[in-house]
Amino acid sequence: MTKWIIDTEASTRFPVYTRSNASDVLPEPLSPLGATLSWVPGVMEGWRDGNVNNGAFLMEELTGEGFIPTCGIFSGYFYVNASVVRVFGERSGAGAAGIDAAFFGNRPDTPPYVAHPDDHNEAAGARIGERVGWVLSTTDWPTMDESKRLADAARVNRPDLTAMSDAELVSYARSFIALNRRFFDDHVISSSNTAIGPTILGGLVPHLMLRLIAGAGDVDSAAPSGEMWKLSRLDPSSAEFQQGFDHFLREYGSRGPNEWDIYSDVWETKPQLALSLIDSMRAAPDSSDPAARYDAVVADREAATKEALAIFEGNEEATGMLLAAQASAMRFNAWRERTKSNCIKAINEQRVAMLELAGRHLDVLGDRRDIFMLLDSELDGFVADPASLADTVVERKAAWQHLWTLEPPYFVQSNIGVPEIEDLSPKADGQVVVAVGGDVLTGAPGCAGVVRGRACVILDASDPAALEPGDILIAPNTDPAWTPLFVAAGGVVVDVGAMNSHAIIVSRELGIPCAVSVVDATKRIPNGALVELDGAAGTVTVL
Repeated sequence: MTKWIIDTEASTRFPVYTRSNASDVLPEPLSPLGATLSWVPGVMEGWRDGNVNNGAFLMEELTGEGFIPTCGIFSGYFYVNASVVRVFGERSGAGAAGIDAAFFGNRPDTPPYVAHPDDHNEAAGARIGERVGWVLSTTDWPTMDESKRLADAARVNRPDLTAMSDAELVSYARSFIALNRRFFDDHVISSSNTAIGPTILGGLVPHLMLRLIAGAGDVDSAAPSGEMWKLSRLDPSSAEFQQGFDHFLREYGSRGPNEWDIYSDVWETKPQLALSLIDSMRAAPDSSDPAARYDAVVADREAATKEALAIFEGNEEATGMLLAAQASAMRFNAWRERTKSNCIKAINEQRVAMLELAGRHLDVLGDRRDIFMLLDSELDGFVADPASLADTVVERKAAWQHLWTLEPPYFVQSNIGVPEIEDLSPKADGQVVVAVGGDVLTGAPGCAGVVRGRACVILDASDPAALEPGDILIAPNTDPAWTPLFVAAGGVVVDVGAMNSHAIIVSRELGIPCAVSVVDATKRIPNGALVELDGAAGTVTVL
């Protein structure tokens, strides 16, 4: 088998693809139904729309090859097209090098940028300039607000799934494809423009940049941690706790590990995942209260703002640009997480509908999540005759589980050939040099601050028991399922991630030192080692 059933084509016009940021979204192989019901017809279409609506491209540039080039799936793993992002950098004036620094940090294996005659486009540059003006000046975004209303209404107005026929469940799940596309269009616009404010601040006051944009407030992906903290202070056997937890699941049940794939259980479908995280907070001292930490972050941001303004005292132009960039950075950090939250809510409606369908046919499926081994095009056949696809499910599940054992390359380049499944190495085969006392691992800055503590390597957010208050969390990647672990942690180090990845945004809300893109940190840093994390420098020193 050279290609997996959901694999896409690779663009020749935009040849470089990367797992950077992609592994934050989908760390494991995408399920067949997740790809064909949620991603390819919805999210990936929205990804292309967002690039066009953001002004960087015309639609014909991203449709000329007959498929979506902005992202891809290879050997079942999801990739972001780095070439498309580099072209955005060239057209916006940030340059491909600036994009690479933000996306890949110090990765030595980053493919060099190779210019294409069409990379520069004056009309696109003018459109991006208008967009930058909007990014620096707007204080509201009605389109996103309407998307949030639609996403929230989906949960509130969810029909009684148990009363629906099998065919109606399939129809209900498919009805969210259009919303997946709309919501991710918003997400591309928010994500693409989150870096504008920090980039300007980095040019004006690089030593203060991280402090100036911390504590944005109203960050959707940080909100569950605050609610979990409150629950962790209650007696778990009390009626107050149960009522609070029921409310928590209604509000945040769509979140969970690997939440972008409908295959994955989230807090609503497997409440024990959330209960385990709440339990992990119980040992944390009251000083770890996210609300108190947030207040401290805001106070430090205000102090940094005074310091920055003093530098440019009397220079109205620089002062005005500094304040506009700061406000923009904080707005778009929050908006980025909100647009992501909208996407997750729509995907969860597809998830719960398919789990209801699966629960009715366990005599054929064996496990309810086996339903996600089907393709969307096979759902109608399954409804008509479930047993006719029983063998397909078993065979496909075995092949899909094999993909989980393989290490996807960090970069894929169509100009030198897309690796086939047989070319990938088992994950356990990667050889790394374990760090010893005195070694310094360097990644990218996330949230400022220097802290020492015991390194706690955790590979699965659903098993947080090993993390003790004050530990430095060493993780492969993070999504909102990891956020509650940040509350007790003294600092966060992540294998992958870029300037605006989830780990950074949430760390800034909580005032926790953070470094991302510390390559192979989970393999190189010994569990239990004493380490020093410098979030502003993006370094981890093994002591």
